[in-house]
Amino acid sequence: MNTKTILSLSALVLGLAAVATPALAYQGDPTTKGPNYSPERHQINTTAFENNDYQSWLKNMTGRGATRFVNQANFKEFSQAQLAAQKGDNSLLTAFRAKYGMGQRNGQGRGQGRGLHSAAR
Repeated sequence: MNTKTILSLSALVLGLAAVATPALAYQGDPTTKGPNYSPERHQINTTAFENNDYQSWLKNMTGRGATRFVNQANFKEFSQAQLAAQKGDNSLLTAFRAKYGMGQRNGQGRGQGRGLHSAAR
């Protein structure tokens, strides 16, 4: 390979890494806004958490993120954890994630869609 090709491939790899990194950075950190964040969605979710309104939250989430783990039965617990996290206390959210297999950043997550092993779970 010539130098021009190597430099082009290097630039491509670095560019892809720069684009992919911010999209993954928010995972597991409730203080960081994710790629689907909007003030409107955030307010709807916060109101749903405050009112323990699972259906409103579910409709607003439209199959995103936590909907794979949160259901009608555990929504109150999730709501309390989310409200505490918004105030800076992540302990309830960390416990919820561990209890229901959300497993951010520790290889325990179900259906993360990364790697060959996600299909086997």
